[in-house]
Amino acid sequence: MSATSIPQDAQPSVHGVGYQPRHDSQLGQGSELSESAQDSHWLARKVGELVAEDFRRAHVFSQFGIDFCCGGGKPLSIACERAEIDPAKVVAALNAVTLTGSKEDELNQLPLDLLIEYIESTHHQYVREKAPLLVEYSEKMVRAHGEHYAEIVPFAGWVRALVEDLMPHLMKEEKILFPAIRGLSQAEHIETCFGHIGNPINAMQHEHEEVGLILQKLHELTNDFTPPEHACTTWRVCYATLAEFEADLHQHIHLENNILFPKALGLAQ
Repeated sequence: MSATSIPQDAQPSVHGVGYQPRHDSQLGQGSELSESAQDSHWLARKVGELVAEDFRRAHVFSQFGIDFCCGGGKPLSIACERAEIDPAKVVAALNAVTLTGSKEDELNQLPLDLLIEYIESTHHQYVREKAPLLVEYSEKMVRAHGEHYAEIVPFAGWVRALVEDLMPHLMKEEKILFPAIRGLSQAEHIETCFGHIGNPINAMQHEHEEVGLILQKLHELTNDFTPPEHACTTWRVCYATLAEFEADLHQHIHLENNILFPKALGLAQ
């Protein structure tokens, strides 16, 4: 992904994503901590780390407008503050989520080569299938409504920027970063041109943040993907597809930022 592909009216403030794994298996499972101490413990944890333990927590964060992928390196207390959400409500919702039978736990236990295979076959494939449709729908909207509704042309431009950023990003992961991580996981020596594995990981995380900025702009232009009453069928389908696309990207980026990349960095130490 290239920053030059982002339209010039954006003024992003990009922050790196940190990750410091902790394993508090008793949290939310009858811990002997007092209720107030448990609440404080939740709020001190990083958002991405919490989702890594149980993917269903992602649904809680989505309901409250908390970014759990690109913003996964922030403590929950800070995430609640930035989202202007009452932390007590978020903690109550998290306490209602159990850890049993979680798909996320299964993914977290996969060997890295199998996790990469899952990401490629599920999320990379999804992007390749849906991205051309988003461009097609948005271009139809421009032809049909661009002269009458001011938001349509910039909307289509941001959709194209999103797709143009994602496609080379997938290729860099599949051709450069993922083979290197597979080699690390299998204790194989692989000659690379990038030095330490942290270098391409940092680059991919930065590109993930660029995607998040584009999605934020699309939210602003579309009233959170809510079609107006006068919207035609293509318009409505485009917004619905974009909302689904964003949800998949959140899961996709989360698996990489908060599970795959930290484990790869751990192997490289």
